[in-house]
Amino acid sequence: MKKCIVIGGGLAGLAAAARLADNSIDVTLLESSPKLGGRTYSFLSRNGGYIDNGQHIMMGCYRHTLDFLRTINALDEIEFQEKLKIHFVDEGGKDYYLDSSRGLYPFNLPAAIMKYKALSLAERLAVLKFFIAEIFYIGHNCENLTVEEWLAKGGQSKNTVRALWNILAISTLNTGIERGSAEMFRHILHEIFLTGKGSARIVFPKNSLSETFSFKAKEFIESRGGRIIISERVTSIEVAGKKAVKIITAKNIYDRFDFVVTAVPVNALNRIKLNPQAIKFKLPRLEHSPIVSVHLWLKENPFKERFYALTGSPVHWLFNKGTHITVITSAAGEIINYSNERITELFCLEIQKYFSYFNISEIKDSIVIKEKNATFIPDGASNLERRNVESPLENLMLAGDWTDTQIPATIEGAIKSGIEAAASVLN
Repeated sequence: MKKCIVIGGGLAGLAAAARLADNSIDVTLLESSPKLGGRTYSFLSRNGGYIDNGQHIMMGCYRHTLDFLRTINALDEIEFQEKLKIHFVDEGGKDYYLDSSRGLYPFNLPAAIMKYKALSLAERLAVLKFFIAEIFYIGHNCENLTVEEWLAKGGQSKNTVRALWNILAISTLNTGIERGSAEMFRHILHEIFLTGKGSARIVFPKNSLSETFSFKAKEFIESRGGRIIISERVTSIEVAGKKAVKIITAKNIYDRFDFVVTAVPVNALNRIKLNPQAIKFKLPRLEHSPIVSVHLWLKENPFKERFYALTGSPVHWLFNKGTHITVITSAAGEIINYSNERITELFCLEIQKYFSYFNISEIKDSIVIKEKNATFIPDGASNLERRNVESPLENLMLAGDWTDTQIPATIEGAIKSGIEAAASVLN
């Protein structure tokens, strides 16, 4: 039986290990921290039950994610919208819906745009024209354009950008439209809206992220004979010729394996020494963007919808978890440097502007989560950097959302990279 060491227990590593274990490869997964899931994890809160480090939005076009969940017997851990429906809220509490629940695919999508009353009739028609020309027919070459430049070329007004495109772009790219890659954003829009009737649906975990992904993956891998070892950091890799021959950790030496999959962030991979030192990974130079989440427990929860998108606000999403609400800011910029108290105050003041029935005095408790290096910034420079990633070793495959997946740093990107690394081992 072939043996493989997987370094890293985030979603990329778990996806690789699960695919390998399911194909009769003897897998040992090494994770440096005491938990699995990487940047997609949950923890027990002082208010009882698991809470997630942040809200990770998934969609029906996440084919690799759904395949992974199917493999580890976790599809019953998620639920799908029947059809895409997003509740937008403007300052002052004005509600708008992007609702594709009426009509047959794909005609329900333009119908949803035509009913989106946050835009004037002329703006809605301009969105449809832009969508047909730029996404359906792949119009302008936007490889070297930012999202902002691409939208301007496509005749999108400032109000359209504010009320529609801005929050969609920031949420998917985790960077502002003035920086984000138009090429990447167009690819995402094509995947969401033009790859099948279920692709645009939002997918919700029924329970915590750890319960949905990590716990189920661990159970599956171990049921196939794999081993998962936590709190063991890889310090170096010994190389002979063009192959890795030893994995050295702070606790052990592993020398009985045929393949290695590294599934850790770039900065963590840079800390693993290769001996001899002349051998180098070709890794991308990436800038990172933060995400800030605030969990708020209320004496009485007044929110009725499952989630809301806030237009024109530094706070982008509000998710209703029943027992509490979770408020998210992507591309958090300077906010990441604020104190927890200042962040909570800022978020609560924003919520009050959009929901008159929200009362700060009703807050019982709050928890602020800062992910300083949540994702890399998917701009034109990072697109080029990721295309040049390669391993110098014949039996070592690279995985991680930063590899050349052609999509941003998402759950789907991480899992896709792990599955592709596993396929390289199997082939």
